[in-house]
Amino acid sequence: MIAPHELKNKTFSRAVRGYNPADVDQYFDFLIEKYTEAYKTSLELEQKLNKLQAKYSELSGEEESIRSAILKAQKLGEAIVNNANKEAAAKEEELKARCEAIVQETKDRVEAEKNNILTLRKMAIEFRNSLCGHYMQHIESIQAMDLNHIPRTDDGKEEAALDQAKADIVGETANPAPEKTLNSASKNEE
Repeated sequence: MIAPHELKNKTFSRAVRGYNPADVDQYFDFLIEKYTEAYKTSLELEQKLNKLQAKYSELSGEEESIRSAILKAQKLGEAIVNNANKEAAAKEEELKARCEAIVQETKDRVEAEKNNILTLRKMAIEFRNSLCGHYMQHIESIQAMDLNHIPRTDDGKEEAALDQAKADIVGETANPAPEKTLNSASKNEE
């Protein structure tokens, strides 16, 4: 673009037949004024354009770093999610194994307690049968006693002898020897 001062300094040669120099000069002054305004506007717009281009370049650089930051954040987010999923799966497996161990231990305890109950039930049946066998032996012993051969006396010895016999019978039933009980039970079973 031509600068306005170059237009002002431009001179033309004069010809015999030509336009009126005053009108031409006046028109040139008008054109120079308008051209100067356009030139100033062009310079201002060019400066604005340069500023905008600089700002655009700056923002383009920032945009690139923002894009880079977003990509990094996405990758980091994916890594965090993957790690969280792996940790969750590991915890789930660990808890599953612990639960299975607890369930198995509980099943084993239940089975052991069932066996204990069966053993206790067998022992209770054996004890009941043994006790019943002892009671039957004592009842047979009592029934087999001949109480008629005890002599009658009027001095109260008869009552003392009866009391002693009863005490002996009660003592035998109340305190049976453990070895006798087991031996008697096995004899009764045979």
